[in-house]
Amino acid sequence: MASTVTLEDALSNVDLLEELPLPDQQPCIEPLPSSLIYQPNFNTNFEDRNAFVTGIARYIEQATVHSGMNEMLEEGQEYAVMLYTWRSCSRAIPQVKCNEQPNRVEIYEKTVEVLEPEVTKLMNFMYFQRTAIDRFCGEMRRLCHAERRKDFVSEAYLLTLGKFINMFAVLDELKNMKCSVKNDHSAYKRAAQFLRKMSEPSSIQESQNLSMFLANHNKITQSLQQQLEVISGYDELLADIVNLCVDYYENKMYLTPIEKHMLLKVMGFGLYLMDGTNSNIYKLDAKKRINLTKIDKFFKQLQVVPLFGDMQIELARYIKTSAHYEENKSRWSCTSAGSSPQYNICEQMIQIREDHMRFISELARYSNSEVVTGSGRQEAQKTDFEYRKLFDLALQGLQLLSQWSAQVMEVYSWKLVHPTDKYSNKECPDNAEEYERATRYNYTSEEKFALVEVIAMIKGLQVLMGRMESVFNHAIRHTIYSALQDFAQVTLREPLRQAIKRKKNVIQSILQAIRKTICDWETGREPHNDPALRGEKDPKGGFDIKVPRRAVGPSTTQLYMVRTMLESLVADKSGSKKTLRSSLEGPTILDIEKFHRESFFYTHLLNFSGKEQDEKKTKVIFTLSELTITSRRQPNNTKMVRFLKQFSPLFRFVRTVLPFSQEFQRDKPPNAQPQYLYGSKTLNLAYSSIYSLYRNFVGPPHIKAICRLLGYQGIAVVMEELLKVVKSLLQGTILQYVKTLMEVMPKICRLPRHEYGSPGILEFFHHQLKDIVEYAELKTVCFQNLREVGNALLFCLLSEQSLSQEEVCDLLHAAPFQNILPRVHVKEGERLDAKMKRLEAKYTALHMVPLIERLGTPQQIAIAREGDLLTKERLCCGLSIFEVILTRIRGYLDDPIWRGPLPSNGVMHVDECVEFHRLWSAMQFVYCIPVGAHEFTVEQCFGDGLNWAGCMIITLLGQHRRFDILDFSYHLLKVQKHDGKDEIIKSVPLKKMVDRIRKFQILNDEIFAILNKYLKSGDGENMPVEHVRCFQPPIHQSLASN
Repeated sequence: MASTVTLEDALSNVDLLEELPLPDQQPCIEPLPSSLIYQPNFNTNFEDRNAFVTGIARYIEQATVHSGMNEMLEEGQEYAVMLYTWRSCSRAIPQVKCNEQPNRVEIYEKTVEVLEPEVTKLMNFMYFQRTAIDRFCGEMRRLCHAERRKDFVSEAYLLTLGKFINMFAVLDELKNMKCSVKNDHSAYKRAAQFLRKMSEPSSIQESQNLSMFLANHNKITQSLQQQLEVISGYDELLADIVNLCVDYYENKMYLTPIEKHMLLKVMGFGLYLMDGTNSNIYKLDAKKRINLTKIDKFFKQLQVVPLFGDMQIELARYIKTSAHYEENKSRWSCTSAGSSPQYNICEQMIQIREDHMRFISELARYSNSEVVTGSGRQEAQKTDFEYRKLFDLALQGLQLLSQWSAQVMEVYSWKLVHPTDKYSNKECPDNAEEYERATRYNYTSEEKFALVEVIAMIKGLQVLMGRMESVFNHAIRHTIYSALQDFAQVTLREPLRQAIKRKKNVIQSILQAIRKTICDWETGREPHNDPALRGEKDPKGGFDIKVPRRAVGPSTTQLYMVRTMLESLVADKSGSKKTLRSSLEGPTILDIEKFHRESFFYTHLLNFSGKEQDEKKTKVIFTLSELTITSRRQPNNTKMVRFLKQFSPLFRFVRTVLPFSQEFQRDKPPNAQPQYLYGSKTLNLAYSSIYSLYRNFVGPPHIKAICRLLGYQGIAVVMEELLKVVKSLLQGTILQYVKTLMEVMPKICRLPRHEYGSPGILEFFHHQLKDIVEYAELKTVCFQNLREVGNALLFCLLSEQSLSQEEVCDLLHAAPFQNILPRVHVKEGERLDAKMKRLEAKYTALHMVPLIERLGTPQQIAIAREGDLLTKERLCCGLSIFEVILTRIRGYLDDPIWRGPLPSNGVMHVDECVEFHRLWSAMQFVYCIPVGAHEFTVEQCFGDGLNWAGCMIITLLGQHRRFDILDFSYHLLKVQKHDGKDEIIKSVPLKKMVDRIRKFQILNDEIFAILNKYLKSGDGENMPVEHVRCFQPPIHQSLASN
């Protein structure tokens, strides 16, 4: 009979696998699990553009255009996914074999029914590509205007146009590759014509247009090229886009493999579009508008790139199919046959191993101090330099992950385009399938091992970086905030002073717009006495500017506005004869260009977690001989379960597996007709399904509903009743148990020395606390009463959090009716008070109190005034309900048994077991003992409410630090962590017990932190004073008599 294995044993066995040595030194291939971390999303797609009214208006308008184009790019991505995942539907439908077939009408009807939704998608796709081409050509036409060509166009704008070019290339290639799309449309059209579904001329014409669109290869490219060639100067603008992609690719201004390959595809497709009837790329090269030699070099190094999913494209094909290629083919080396060293993964492994070893060594140094040992400096103590090191480390890690992922994808793409044969590989049979020749027989043994090693490095590094995710996120936000504020408040101050002094109004307006868009001043507003704002130099003693430090990142719109305005200052075009760049000094230009270059990766790093997920979602599938390597997103279920088990009680209450109290018997709710619930049976079923997500637990959603339903008075009544329950328990049953257990506690219990070893210390404590361990009612009634106290405390905490959210919403809703108006923007020369008075006068009709005073009765006036005062003062005092609850509970702990007698040494009890924290140490020792196979753990029976009760009592008694130092279990944990022994003492497995102690130590630390935060939440003047007693140094016995 097979022995059963408990969940804890299984989890412990899984943890032991991490300690196994790897003789080949291969990194762990375990993928990074999705982390549970609060991650704000600042990518607003320019929805907040109108908030930055202080920015330059033309760039706000450009942000509006960007927003629309980004939405169109997202829609194009959806159509690309549709085409990529399209599988033939018509092949699965029965075909009509002859006109006399009796069920042919039924077959045609079912064919139309099945295919009509799919054909509608294709029709929408055709309309979309028309709209997208019109939109793109409209932007090109506007930017190619003779006057507009002299003006500055931002890199972000050009890159967005490049993304459109890439979208057209991808959609056209996917349409060309999918024959099943044409077959499905033909089957639908044949059935619809038979059933006379398309009787109107317009529908017949649209169906014919769709047929031509699907049948003609490169239809999107042809339509695009035809519309572009009628635009005067389109080749010049396309040259700017291609040059930008060349510059980005050459300087590695990309992060993900998708971004890298997009730059290459835009170069190739852009050259194809430029080389037409009215334009010649070779003449542009002669004029040095583009550099074909450099592009040829790129295409030679990387000949095949992924197109979409596992589809790929040869970059040289864009060159070969261009209009003027034949007479200039000798200029291109990328079009000739031959392999590139880029695809020799074995040669690249030397550099990859060096980069991997160097980076993980550096990462491990930070990981050990920040995460594992916790010896790293606290966030508030770190310097800007330390944050910058972590920032650089995060960026370097993402770049390495991207580089290795790109190399794997590029090798795979190359192999698919260049399948092997029996002459290149003797193991390849004559009858091998095409896909087998491209995958199974196309890799040498060395290449297989190299690919496995690279994928292992990628996944192993993701795990290591994932452990520091919270540290990296904080460092990234802090570094970006510091860099932006230092640059805007300090670096740009001198250029602004010079612009004001020399009356360079355009430069002055741009610099002031940058500062107003991004600056977060120490005092909340720009220093009015800054001499630089008057064009004057600083006094001899200097002018002190204190730049604050926070871990807050900008939104994507803020970052876009700042980078675009800075770029306009140093651009070679400005819309006038004299560029703005010529009016700036050399050091200023260098500072702006340096910041603009470094801030390119800010958007990527602010989405650090998302970029890691992007790397994790990369799918690479190889069929190598009998081995299939699959790198996919696989969540680490074991660790996730343990994580949720540990933290879920802090957010929700769940039913215990073993109730110790009598359950309430409630009447079954009466049956009601569907129209009295949600209107119909279908709606009832739908809502029941939705609300089933909120069953089997009580958490924030339910408590928010309770708070909205009961209001302040109702919540006050509930908390008052809960306090009565807590008081009766602490001064009744629990107090009696404390007195009883204190009597059986050992009078003296010293912490043994480390030399005894962890097995000896466990045996010592087990013997000393034998009476506590064997006390029958401890793990039943006693723990149940403590659990009720802890659960009542948690309910009060969650209620206050819900009430706080409701109060914030109430204040925001009430502000317009209380004449509370947001501060308006003030231009130079305007007065804030005058503008605010005009605004107050404009909205005075909404002001509720004067309106009621003028028209209402005395009773209504009194109610309005009271409501106005209550709403205004609601959050001004900074009061905390939970703090009051804790203070009330502290008053219940007035019995001397909780604190014990005064210490004989006049300082504190060390070895004596007379204080509550010593009794709780004994209780913790009891529930840390692992249970048998068919027994319930204390977590299953009592949840975290038990720990909350014990930690709350210790905190309110001021015994927190003594508990941390003198706890029996913690002492055992320290010693076992040092000697690493694992024995079974008194039927107690030492290692399992230590694992449980560590879990409860983490939980206790979090509870203590929350309680201390609320108990010390007063303002600066009323902060609790820490009482410090001074003692004379001890006197040696030999000197005592003297």
